[in-house]
Amino acid sequence: MQKINIDNLSCRCSSIVRKDKIAYILYPMDMLSDWIEPAAEKYGVTIVVITGMDWQNVFSPWPAPGVPKGDPDFKGESPEFLELLHNKVIPQVEKKLQMDTDIERSLVGVSMSGLFALWQWMICDLFKNIASLSGSFWYEGFIDWMQKIQIPHKTGKGFFLLGNQESKSNVKTFQSVGKNTESIIALLKDNGICVKFESVPGNHFSDPVPRLEKAFKALYSYA
Repeated sequence: MQKINIDNLSCRCSSIVRKDKIAYILYPMDMLSDWIEPAAEKYGVTIVVITGMDWQNVFSPWPAPGVPKGDPDFKGESPEFLELLHNKVIPQVEKKLQMDTDIERSLVGVSMSGLFALWQWMICDLFKNIASLSGSFWYEGFIDWMQKIQIPHKTGKGFFLLGNQESKSNVKTFQSVGKNTESIIALLKDNGICVKFESVPGNHFSDPVPRLEKAFKALYSYA
């Protein structure tokens, strides 16, 4: 495994399994250090885990009040972070790994980065496939935004997962996540996008690696 530092980000890269297929994961690295290499071999994809982000702010698509009440407000820096991925992180990583010029990219996120994964999929084609694990679809204005935009044509796959206890949170804002996730899945399917959803046991923080396994199995079942 090699490490590539770009600005304040740390990119941990698996051994190169495929030069035409790469999955970027926005996830805390300490949870995945022993998983990356065997997963890359198992699913036939080069894996890059990106860490070091200002989690609350770079994954928020627009400014919004902090949740729970009293927490710092979200700054809405997703457009800048997407530009950083597009213009610096991905080109430098793929050049360093000597990837092919024609690459199938996937983006995997959890919680706020799961929200970011879907948001960017709706506005650009940088990633063919996405996986959103416990995506923060309670975020203020997000479900309204999804219902107002023109859903783009997508040829890739979307995978969504939610713990069956997440809508039972003590924080009222979080309780909408189940209903909003269902609405998003229906909206994407109605627009001809290939999506899969799984409800799994547990809360927001349960079983990170088994949930990632489900995501990669869904995205790379054709591998």
